[in-house]
Amino acid sequence: MANGYVGLLAVFTYFGFALASPVVALVAWGLSKRRESFRMALGSVMAGSVGLLAAVATALALFVDPGAGLTFALVAAAAALVLAAFPLLIGRQLLDRWTPLGPDEALEYATLGWPVAMVLSAVFFVAPGGLGRYNVLFLSGGAAAVAWLVLAVVVTLGPALAGLGFYRAVERYA
Repeated sequence: MANGYVGLLAVFTYFGFALASPVVALVAWGLSKRRESFRMALGSVMAGSVGLLAAVATALALFVDPGAGLTFALVAAAAALVLAAFPLLIGRQLLDRWTPLGPDEALEYATLGWPVAMVLSAVFFVAPGGLGRYNVLFLSGGAAAVAWLVLAVVVTLGPALAGLGFYRAVERYA
């Protein structure tokens, strides 16, 4: 299924998000110490990330092909929604419900749990074939359904669960 340019682009975008997630989380956390709220700090980091992705899309459009730039922009925007915005929103909501944290602190813990979920999902992504050629994009039938369900659960609920673990560790040792 990952035959062609779009499939390859989706794989690289996915692993790009998995590799960038610790950097985004740590920079947002560090920046939040100088800002009024974590939400503002995360917004600043996300704005910088969007700018970087827009620059890459523009470079692809200018130097390779306008279609390549547009395709990259669409894949990156979809990945940002599915792999970052939606899981962080769900994580904030769940942590707000499960803990006595306020919305800003819940977002902070969900964001710190996000890299854990992304790295774990990357492991599940390549699990069918190891680091070789095959990944979940090449599965079919029941195996594909189970693999995609596991990925969806890890990506969606992972930031909340990892954030809850961080919260419990901080509460225990603080």
